[in-house]
Amino acid sequence: MDIKIEMPKIEDLEKVNTLAKQVHEMHVAWRPDLYLRVEEVIQKEYFESLIENEEIFVAKLENEIVGYVTISMQEKNHHGLKFRKYLKIDAICVDEKWREKGIGNALLNFAKDFGKKNGCTDLSLTVNRENEKAIKVYENFGMKVKSIAYSMEI
Repeated sequence: MDIKIEMPKIEDLEKVNTLAKQVHEMHVAWRPDLYLRVEEVIQKEYFESLIENEEIFVAKLENEIVGYVTISMQEKNHHGLKFRKYLKIDAICVDEKWREKGIGNALLNFAKDFGKKNGCTDLSLTVNRENEKAIKVYENFGMKVKSIAYSMEI
């Protein structure tokens, strides 16, 4: 399977939104206290800025978009901490029809390599604890839990 990862074009917004909606609907089910049902998860202006800043990449199989990843580079430079530049995966999605075929790993490897090329020392992401399949993918990829966030309704 020849997976190509590249920058999307503005005309890819509809397909990327279709994929984003698959993930968004899972989040709505898990956290209806936070997430709203929406028709368009990624708005055009935001999509354009992701492309302009090289913060979104799509996975293609035979010219069909089957996944995407959005990223951002961040720096930690606080007194008492070692300086770190890291690549944060803000969103990663594989079309539900194409899951368990290595596309998620290809996107993770792309992000890891992109981070290395840009001087990052770490790759990070957050995941909903209900998303057991994604957690398994991340752990099999070699990622480790580094912190745990707690919250409660008040």
